[in-house]
Amino acid sequence: MENENVYSILGLRKGAPDGEIKKAYVELIKKFDPEKHTDRFMVIQSAYERLRHPEKRAREDVLVFNYFRGRFLFTEDERTNDPDPKVNQELQALQTEHSQKEKDPEVEAAYIRVLMKRSFKKVGKRLWAEAMEDWQKILEINPTHQRAKSNVLYSYLTLGYSYAEHGLYEEAIELWEKAAQMNPDDADLIHNLAIGCGLAGKGEQSKRYWTETLRRWQARLEKDPDDTYTKGLIIEARRHLGGQQAIREEGKPAPSSVEEYREILKINPDDFEAQYKIASAVYEQQKWPEATDAWTQMVKKYPKNIEALNMLGWSLLNAGHIDRAFQMWNRALAMDPKNHSVREAVIKARMSVGRAFRNRGCSRNLWCSSRPCCATCPRAPKFSWRLARRTCSRETSAPPRRPIGRPSSWTRRIGKRNNGCRT
Repeated sequence: MENENVYSILGLRKGAPDGEIKKAYVELIKKFDPEKHTDRFMVIQSAYERLRHPEKRAREDVLVFNYFRGRFLFTEDERTNDPDPKVNQELQALQTEHSQKEKDPEVEAAYIRVLMKRSFKKVGKRLWAEAMEDWQKILEINPTHQRAKSNVLYSYLTLGYSYAEHGLYEEAIELWEKAAQMNPDDADLIHNLAIGCGLAGKGEQSKRYWTETLRRWQARLEKDPDDTYTKGLIIEARRHLGGQQAIREEGKPAPSSVEEYREILKINPDDFEAQYKIASAVYEQQKWPEATDAWTQMVKKYPKNIEALNMLGWSLLNAGHIDRAFQMWNRALAMDPKNHSVREAVIKARMSVGRAFRNRGCSRNLWCSSRPCCATCPRAPKFSWRLARRTCSRETSAPPRRPIGRPSSWTRRIGKRNNGCRT
């Protein structure tokens, strides 16, 4: 692919065995001394660590094109060193004879043999397109010719991979789809089509190929439930699909993306990101009881996660459990008193509750809900002024705790800092 991946850092191809990975790593750290080439050494070290463990390797492999190992097949008789003019002359004579005697098996065999000779020479010159034309002619004469069929398939695979590495995804997809028609059981090929269609902006095709890829990985996992690498591939693929669905929905978790995260939890019930995405999706859908349950489960599993506590607070508030909501925020502030997001949440929640009380004419409750904002954010003038105004208002049913003429701490703060706030 265009971007450097961990395999290219180590000078390898995807699918390299463990021994080959370790050998490449050892050779590179000998070449790049950590004291003289610190940055490069750290990059090499990181790449090796990401390939050592099956889970980490699956995370890297899920969006990296599969490399197809193989070779072109020719018999010893077809590996000719004859000059091109001689091969072409022989081929022209046999072509004429074959057109006159189409059913003659000896002429047909000789014609195919010379076509394979010429294709061998084309491969040596890396003229794959011309070699493929010869193999196609052979398949027109004899559709069961295995070497010609194998060579065409290998050409589609390797040439498509070369296109994909250089960002020519449309060309790669065209060749790989032809290869898929010849060999529909190649899981690596279907995986490549899923990645390529996604990079080419073909969302529906990509989703279809990803579905087929996941089906095959799932079948592999059912045969070997302890296959950690395949588990990792399925989890990362579903995570990728969930993220893609969210992008199409302008960042909001779509129902289809939520299903992908639910599938992740079937394999790994402790996956934090999947749990977080599902809880966020329920919250965005404004299903407050369900959101409260989802975030409560998150807080039980991760009691020190401040973001989960914050979201649980908002879910409880929207569900009408005001006291419990502020308990969650107070718990979060006890862990991190300077956390900006939690402090802001408390202020916004108090203001929201205050507006609700004001609209209902509950001045006493409004006074009680506004006062904690001053304690949370003592340097914010608007809260001090609002509290003073509501306390001193004739509509306030609760008398102020100090006489109006005797300045309290918050009225002195108003006089010194908020001269421009008077109405």
